[in-house]
Amino acid sequence: MAENRNAQQVREITDKLEQGIKELFESERFKEYLKTMSKFYNYSFNNTLLIAMQKPDATLIAGYTAWQRNFDRHVMKGEKGIKILAPAPYKVQEEREKLDPATQKPVLDKDGKPVTETVEVTRPAFKVVSVFDVSQTDGKELPDIAVDELTGSVENYAAFFDALKALSPVPIAFENITDGAKGYFSHVENRIAIQEGMSEIQTIKTAIHEIAHAKLHAVTPGEKVAPEDKKDRRTKEVEAESVAYTVCQRYGIETSDYSFGYIAGWSSDKETKELKGSLETIRKTAAEMITGIDEKLKERIAVKEQEAPTPLRDAAIPVYREAAMYAFEAGELSAYRTSMQANMDCKEAIEQTINDYYGNNRLATESAVKSILEKFSPERVAYVLAQTIQQKDHDGRISPDCKEWAKGMDGSPDNASQLIIDSVNPGLVSLFTEEFVRQTSIGKVQEQTPAEQSKPAVPEKAPKKPEQAAPAKHRLTPEEKKIKEAVMDTLKAQIAGRNDGMLATYHSSNQSFKVMVENKVRIEGNTVTRDGEPMFAIHRRHSAKKVQGCYRELTPTLEYIGKEKTQEAAREKPSIREQLRAAAKSQPERKTPVKQKSHDVGLE
Repeated sequence: MAENRNAQQVREITDKLEQGIKELFESERFKEYLKTMSKFYNYSFNNTLLIAMQKPDATLIAGYTAWQRNFDRHVMKGEKGIKILAPAPYKVQEEREKLDPATQKPVLDKDGKPVTETVEVTRPAFKVVSVFDVSQTDGKELPDIAVDELTGSVENYAAFFDALKALSPVPIAFENITDGAKGYFSHVENRIAIQEGMSEIQTIKTAIHEIAHAKLHAVTPGEKVAPEDKKDRRTKEVEAESVAYTVCQRYGIETSDYSFGYIAGWSSDKETKELKGSLETIRKTAAEMITGIDEKLKERIAVKEQEAPTPLRDAAIPVYREAAMYAFEAGELSAYRTSMQANMDCKEAIEQTINDYYGNNRLATESAVKSILEKFSPERVAYVLAQTIQQKDHDGRISPDCKEWAKGMDGSPDNASQLIIDSVNPGLVSLFTEEFVRQTSIGKVQEQTPAEQSKPAVPEKAPKKPEQAAPAKHRLTPEEKKIKEAVMDTLKAQIAGRNDGMLATYHSSNQSFKVMVENKVRIEGNTVTRDGEPMFAIHRRHSAKKVQGCYRELTPTLEYIGKEKTQEAAREKPSIREQLRAAAKSQPERKTPVKQKSHDVGLE
């Protein structure tokens, strides 16, 4: 369940990422950025190698005077230039054979010898020059499509960063990175370094970025991959920053301005080729990281809450048990509204907690209940749970014990539907309630102590006499059996229609319809009536797992509930045999005359 939810959220976030970068490409800010970038020269392969060897972190390179003339920036004092080879051609005079422009053949003199002429020839040559990276200059800011650094704080920052450290495949440490980078992943040393002193948001974002590099782009010892199969640096940076953006968005950490510009700057064209080609990798990696962070955060926050327990969220807010109209007439609307808001908060917290503690088809009920009781009073939790179960009394996924417990608890006099826990499986609510009752004993019959058991009042709780025992189960008459079969056939058709709609293949028979009409039998909600009187109770059941996004209704069971009325009617109108026996007991002196009379009649 958690994995599916994470995957859906990740897909929505990456769709937003793709749209945001596309809009950035069309913005005036990007046009200004391209205009400025066009002033930087492209360097040959050899010069690129020379730059990488001397300053690996270099990004924008220009000569000393070019920085001043084109960008209003100057090289800072003490900076050491990066040595590259610059073209330095020179001209010389040469004697060459003169060629006929038309035939391109040598021109001959009168003696038949080639005519020569002096021409100026440019000879290629190179010289060593110094260039400087933008990080070595100061002056007018260059236009950029990304903010320089994120600012702001992160909720539960310490626990979040600890979770990232535990999730990272390599160690993470802070250090002072002198080349201006905010972090890096070292393949050689197999570690991640984060620039110290940054904001919480920037630190978290950078850590996720470098963890993505470690997960996706690490080269294992002895790895043999053809150079053409390796991802280029553009793709690696786009993947790492996209994962960082997606994970941060999941936890409400906004990095759009930074990440959009960063990814657009590394993308090779306006179609975001690197992003599109890596979307599935990005989504898979982000979903894995989110799942891992959730687990680590849950553990660390739980430890933190145990060390420093927080006060109840509904402290000093009693449960208001009267209806809204009563509160209005009594001038207590404020207390009613405050209590109702606390009830709503409790309901939403229970839903979230059940989702958080459910995984691998198992609900950690003990931890989930403890988590809620650390936030809300047992009285309020019991009130919300009872309200939910009372309104879901028809649901077969809630255990009979929970339904019985809820009947003894006070429900909302307004029958407030907003208090119903409705976004999680009722079966999980049932498990949660059973554990809640176990931990709190609210609504649970307390066992008697030995002293109480010795009191004279014990006989009052003695077992009922045999004549007071529950009567034997009613045996259906042939007619009632026929009605039950017709009802079950009709219910199966109705359930098939609800489950499969127009694709339903089960249909009730005409005979069933005829039997129900002749006996005036109707299905009204969860009750089957005959001639307006209840006859059967319908106990509906649902599947434990979702099928096609919903819990399919299963074949229900029917419980005969006309038994008591039959017995009452029998008591009100005894049979002929019982009337005769009663009459014989009340008038024993008339037995002989009666027998004599019948004997005389027999002789005639």
